Amino acid sequence: MAGPVAAGVDDPMIGAERGRAANTIFVADLHVAIDNLAACVRDPQHATRLEGTATFPGLATAQPVHDGQLLLYVADKGNRAKLMRYRFGFRSDDGGAYFFDGTKVLHTPGASRREQVTMYTHIHSGGPDGPVWGAGVLVFRVRDLLAFLFSMRAVGTSRMHGLRTFLGFARRELATPVTA
Repeated sequence: MAGPVAAGVDDPMIGAERGRAANTIFVADLHVAIDNLAACVRDPQHATRLEGTATFPGLATAQPVHDGQLLLYVADKGNRAKLMRYRFGFRSDDGGAYFFDGTKVLHTPGASRREQVTMYTHIHSGGPDGPVWGAGVLVFRVRDLLAFLFSMRAVGTSRMHGLRTFLGFARRELATPVTA
């Protein structure tokens, strides 16, 4: 995922506007690992692991992410939506600690394609509870969908069975409304 981010801003929309003007693009090259797909589907948080790298001009150059977690389709009853939360730590090129916290907001049933690919992002300095360092909006490019699907691997079953299971789970979650 990639998108414009600006330092010194805590509103993702303003950060995206300023990042676009300055051409400061945050790139999160992430891989999702699901150790036990059946357990993930049963867990209300649908927790998975994130691995990969984070890049932002003047801050981090393909720095490895650590303590990465993706929470899939978590009910947000107050907003009658489901959230996808991307959270991970990374280091700057000079060794400083940063934390990425991104959220996709999906109004179900029938979340739009835009909702499914748009992530509102805050970057904290020092860790998850540190002050907001910057903000912006990242997107998953639809042209990357095929590569994403081919990257999926299932442990203990065939790739096709794992892919069918995951896509069925995602389809059910997107079709199920969140009630207050």
